[in-house]
Amino acid sequence: GGDPRKVVFSAVGKTEAEMAQTLAAGILCFNVESADELDRLDAVAGRLRTRAPVSFRVNPDVDPKTHPYIATGLKESKFGVAFADAPALYARAARMPNVAVHGLDIHIGSQIVELGPFREATIKVLDLVDRLRASGITLAHVDLGGGLGIRYRDEDPVPLPDFARMVRELFRGRHEQLLFEPGRRILCGTAAAGG
Repeated sequence: GGDPRKVVFSAVGKTEAEMAQTLAAGILCFNVESADELDRLDAVAGRLRTRAPVSFRVNPDVDPKTHPYIATGLKESKFGVAFADAPALYARAARMPNVAVHGLDIHIGSQIVELGPFREATIKVLDLVDRLRASGITLAHVDLGGGLGIRYRDEDPVPLPDFARMVRELFRGRHEQLLFEPGRRILCGTAAAGG
């Protein structure tokens, strides 16, 4: 019963069958993880005679200061498109017949309990968004992912109002739609999360 137009498909290893199913459902966007995935999605959309709405999961090479096993925004992480490669991949996607470039996505890790990594990653991303716009690629949305930590034992997670102030400050005067992936923060409730 959910609205597919509010769904962002974020996952590594998306199958062609999954791509076809979600294209047919009319989802908001695919968060593309690699050039190979982009090629497969373009081919699937072509067979369905449609255009796939895409954003790229860009790896901003920011240390989220969390456990190494759940840090996904560092250069050595296996997730997302390398920050330096992103402009060329966006340009390539913009030329593809069955792809519509919509946005940019990041997810730097999980269980992050400091605001600094989010700020650093967001600043880098907004600089990239501006460089893409200068090259003729205007993005409709920026997905800041998730990763806000919760309290399991003695963690001191970022209060949601502090996170909101940072986002409001950095996006002041901008026009991109903001997307978030709250994950465990919303599932575990703000009271348990210290917000």
